[in-house]
Amino acid sequence: MEEKLITIVTLPYSKAQFLKLRFDAENIACDLVSFSLIEGAGSSTIQVRILEKDIERAIPILEEMLGVKPFLEEIQPEKADRHILVPVDFSVHSEKACKLAVNIAAKLKTKIILMHCYINPVIHSIPFSDIYAYDSSLLSNLEYSEENANEAFQKFVKKMAAEIGLEKWKSVSPEYIIKSGYPENDILAFAQKNQSQLIVMGSGGKEALYGTLGSIAVDIMYNATVPVLIVPEETPETTLNHSSSVLYATNFDEKDFASIEKLMQLLRPFNLKIKCVHVGRSYTDDWDVARLNGMKDVLCEKYKGIDFECSLINGNDILDALEAYIKEEKIDIISLTTHKRNLLTRLFNPSLARKMVFHTQTPLLVFHG
Repeated sequence: MEEKLITIVTLPYSKAQFLKLRFDAENIACDLVSFSLIEGAGSSTIQVRILEKDIERAIPILEEMLGVKPFLEEIQPEKADRHILVPVDFSVHSEKACKLAVNIAAKLKTKIILMHCYINPVIHSIPFSDIYAYDSSLLSNLEYSEENANEAFQKFVKKMAAEIGLEKWKSVSPEYIIKSGYPENDILAFAQKNQSQLIVMGSGGKEALYGTLGSIAVDIMYNATVPVLIVPEETPETTLNHSSSVLYATNFDEKDFASIEKLMQLLRPFNLKIKCVHVGRSYTDDWDVARLNGMKDVLCEKYKGIDFECSLINGNDILDALEAYIKEEKIDIISLTTHKRNLLTRLFNPSLARKMVFHTQTPLLVFHG
């Protein structure tokens, strides 16, 4: 019986061609099939198809190209392809994240890459060596999950292009990646290997289900080596379309100025007002006030023309104090620097950033310290 071809990944044209060259070098039969997501909405999208018997040899090559096992080594590509990475699961949260990513990309004159990962029942449920001990129904299950992912992706892209406007959508040269895998691993690996400027993803809210982007937002936030913007469902459509207030929460960390530099690189094209805020105790601390004033002097000197304001707010509960300030000052985006923590610390002493992911209705821009 003739063996059927299966789609191992859907990629932009240039990446698909490169992957085919890698497969050809390893004598892995490979077909490239054009996959139309939306007429005239960016570069060509290609399905990469191989024989089922070649899965075991093909997967390591694919993972080497897109990124795998992040942080085992620092990877520096010869030339970074400027882009904003937008992981999507087709939820309302992903829609909000995608729209905000397009706004940012349009100002930065960079492209966006939409990435969706789905579980492949052939590859992710059994070891490669055990594939042939199972009946042929596994292949039909694979085709079904792949078909669902492709159909949902196509609907998502068409909806976003229609709501954003086709002209603006095309202006950010969107590219699309659909692959089997685990989002929490593949997002981090791709962003690290390809030096994403920014990851923009939905928060999912308090009721986020396992397997959705919301349920892994905190892991991405902690482990990404690039800035991460987490977008709640309640984010207004007008965010960054007008004069915007950005709160930077500081604890006078040595990484603050490096993080604010990254913030300026991402958001300087917008009409910004930056509010650097430190939450102190219920009494006034003259030393904190002095440090805030010194911080403002440095920032105003370095970033001329940007409206900086540095404030000390009092409160014994940092999250409550910040939320009250955010509401009163009509803050559009919250920004802060977080640090890697071990598993026990993260479970029993959650950080401010972790709490804010699920307790704020305002987008959260996180830099890794």
